[in-house]
Amino acid sequence: MKKLVLSFAMVLAASMVSGQQLTKEQIKAQKKEQKALMTKAKEADKAIVAGDHAGALNTIQDALKSPLTNKDAYVWYVACKAKKGLIDAENYKRAQGQQFNAEQLYNSAYDIFDYLIKCDEYDKAPNAKGKVAPKYSMDIVQMMYENRNQLFNGGAYFYNAEKYDDAFKQFDMFIKTSTLEPLDTIPAVKDKELNANAAYYAALCGMQTENYKNVLAHIDLAMEEPSFKENAMKYKAMSQANVGDSVAWIQTLKQGAKTFPANPYFYQCLIAYYQLKNQPDQMTKFADEMIASDPENPLFFFVKGMVLQESGKTADAVEWYKKTLDKDPNYEGALANLGICYTALAQEYSQKNASTNIKDKAKIAKDKEIINGYFKEALPLYEKLRKLQPTKTELWITGLSNCYYNLNMDKELKEIEKYLPKE
Repeated sequence: MKKLVLSFAMVLAASMVSGQQLTKEQIKAQKKEQKALMTKAKEADKAIVAGDHAGALNTIQDALKSPLTNKDAYVWYVACKAKKGLIDAENYKRAQGQQFNAEQLYNSAYDIFDYLIKCDEYDKAPNAKGKVAPKYSMDIVQMMYENRNQLFNGGAYFYNAEKYDDAFKQFDMFIKTSTLEPLDTIPAVKDKELNANAAYYAALCGMQTENYKNVLAHIDLAMEEPSFKENAMKYKAMSQANVGDSVAWIQTLKQGAKTFPANPYFYQCLIAYYQLKNQPDQMTKFADEMIASDPENPLFFFVKGMVLQESGKTADAVEWYKKTLDKDPNYEGALANLGICYTALAQEYSQKNASTNIKDKAKIAKDKEIINGYFKEALPLYEKLRKLQPTKTELWITGLSNCYYNLNMDKELKEIEKYLPKE
């Protein structure tokens, strides 16, 4: 058994209470207590040799908690060995196809890293002579490496059990150990894909519990995996909004809109934000930047149309939706919104310009021609939508029925009545 050396700094720190130096009698009592605690640590070490790992952990608990001994690397080393014994026992049962205690296995795997990190810290602390002479470095690295994947497995186990806080704790430790100095030189520990997986599921745990700080903890690492990046960026934006970081939120939304243009979440949030802030020019500017970055992408023309439409510039929106359809004649969003714009223009004309003088037949006829002209423009758009998406009636039923009604197309209107919502 190696001789235990207690540093002078540890004894000195223990001799101070509330900034006052202890008496000789108090120091003597503390040294006695310290000796008793270290004796308990030795007893725990012997219990491990005898195979009583649970008993060893119980025996050493006071030494782990007491400020007289909880900065001694040996105390933590014994605790690590005891935890390792529990882990090995459950792993043996699992390997033999026997029933094993999964929660004890994975919680012990988490605890052992907490112990190992403390053991490594105190093992590298200067001794009484001011020298650094680690005793347990090789064992620490070996135990860390052997048990690290248990953290990932534990995260998966608790996630599937819908214990999301426990799952996050496991994934969080797994990720943190990838940059831990004793481990970070091992290639397997730096595996980007596995660490990104852990980061993504850690974010999912945060989303499940609405703990948005947990979502953000490792979300950038999750975004390094291409298959996760789109969803991870969305979760990042949602979490930034929920923690009140509006500047970062806007930047993430802009990045998301440019990186994943087919995902409406990012640009729809931007439009809503600029509307709320009454800053349509900012959204217009961003839409123009998107178009400049990829002038062949119909989505960016569509977004420009949406910005103008939401700003009440319906006639201008029409032109940008037309440009969208020039790029992609089957762009469903542009077909639907352009139809809505024509309907809005018809209503606007009717409210502002239509004659109310029943004797002015020429003006009434002219007004009707103009209004019907808008519905005639909208009609083929909704008919095309129906052809493209016959089962998604919500895209076309209202607009198409309005066209049929206003254009006196009774036969066609009757044919689609079965799709209209029942009163």
